[in-house]
Amino acid sequence: MHRRNNIRRFGALLAFALAGAATPAAAADATKQAYFAGDSSAPELASDYLRSHPGDGIEIMQFRDAGKDPMQIFHVLGPASRSRAGVCRYTATEVFAHRADDGAISWNNMPLNPREHAEPPYTMAAVAGASCPRQDSDAYAALEMGIADAEFVAVSNFWKDISKSESKFDEASVYLSLIVSQKAADAFAAFRTALFGASSTPPQLQAVFRGGLRRL
Repeated sequence: MHRRNNIRRFGALLAFALAGAATPAAAADATKQAYFAGDSSAPELASDYLRSHPGDGIEIMQFRDAGKDPMQIFHVLGPASRSRAGVCRYTATEVFAHRADDGAISWNNMPLNPREHAEPPYTMAAVAGASCPRQDSDAYAALEMGIADAEFVAVSNFWKDISKSESKFDEASVYLSLIVSQKAADAFAAFRTALFGASSTPPQLQAVFRGGLRRL
């Protein structure tokens, strides 16, 4: 039963692990910065949004491709609330700035290009002993819809436990290569090597998907 529970928890962690093994190169030309009310370093558009929404944060992701103008994506970071189980959650929502002829700026979830679509809102969560971390903290992980607080706490504790010990990591994942594709197994092996590298520190949990294992 213990091994079966470990495999189930690894199912929730697997999508995170494979993404972690594949993303460093892709993220080389991308930056992400969050701003909050009273932040003097906030750029014009961020300051405009925060003046009318002081309880939120706003995150700006900027992508640079050679020979192209930088592209910016804005996400509103809603207020974080803590449950009795000690789980803090907030919702991140993609928004778009619309500038009128008179220079006034309005915000909504409608893209400037009507042929494009906004990213669906998503939940971020963190286990907190007291007050909630600020929304831009690395303590938060993205959650798939329907994951209960108790499930998230269990997976978070499980990840903290195995990410600090090679023997515990291997014990928990010993059967994983037998139930996933060879491509997924190879990617997971690369992730394990990076996780326990000489200069590596255990990474924070980035995402939890209920069907992470089933989808591979």
